[in-house]
Order: sequence, then C-alpha cells, then structure tokens
Amino acid sequence: MDIHKIYHLPNDVRTVFAAWVSSDTVIAPAAKMYVEPRIGGAYHLFMNAEDSTPSNAGTFSIFQPEHRVVYDWEWYGDGEVTTIDVTFTAEGSGTRIDLTHSGFRHQKSHDMHDSGWDSYIAGLKAHLAG
Repeated sequence: MDIHKIYHLPNDVRTVFAAWVSSDTVIAPAAKMYVEPRIGGAYHLFMNAEDSTPSNAGTFSIFQPEHRVVYDWEWYGDGEVTTIDVTFTAEGSGTRIDLTHSGFRHQKSHDMHDSGWDSYIAGLKAHLAG
C-alpha cells in the first residue's frame, strides 16, 4: 500500500526544502524534531502525549539538496518500516512537492498517514507564512 500526493506551495524551492530538513520546523502535533540533513543522517520526530513521548525515527538514504530526499520511517518502534520519497520542483515562484510514502502493511496505518500528510502540509504552509 502506497500513498501518492502532490502539493503546491507558494514558497520557492530553497525555502521549502530548507524547512523540510530543519530541526526548527516543528509542525503540530509534533513537539520537537532532530534532523541530520545528509545521507545516513538521522531523522527523529517527537510527539507529546500525557503518558509517554511517542516518536518516529528514520535515516536519509538519498539527500539531494533542494531536489529530493528519501528516508525510512518507523513509528514508535511499531515494526512497520516505511519509506518516504519527496521531490521538490520549482513551479513558477512556488514549489511542487511530489510525495510517495510506501511500504504500509496495515490499512489503518496507511489511512492515518494519508490524512496526516495533508495536515502536515497545511502546517508547513502556515509555518512558512508566519
């Protein structure tokens, strides 16, 4: 099961890419991020919850500045390791994001991530506008 999404942001590619791979880009409901933007670099997102601090972690396998990133994604050690592949393309003065999130084994996880990406992009747009 894969998720394929295309988004259009009004910001230039350099700005969008920099925000995507920055530890400073914390989009709710995330509480903090740790990103090492390079091949082999870590990606770690932390969420706040009342009884724990769930998180996800991954590693960049492809890192092409201002063009493409590919990284794996495992949510809170659930054993379902998926792959996120994102391409950034200049589109006028804005950016087109082509996103594929693949490798889901469970429909519930697929569906949660499918809506989660829409929410994340909305938060990214607000972050970049602020």
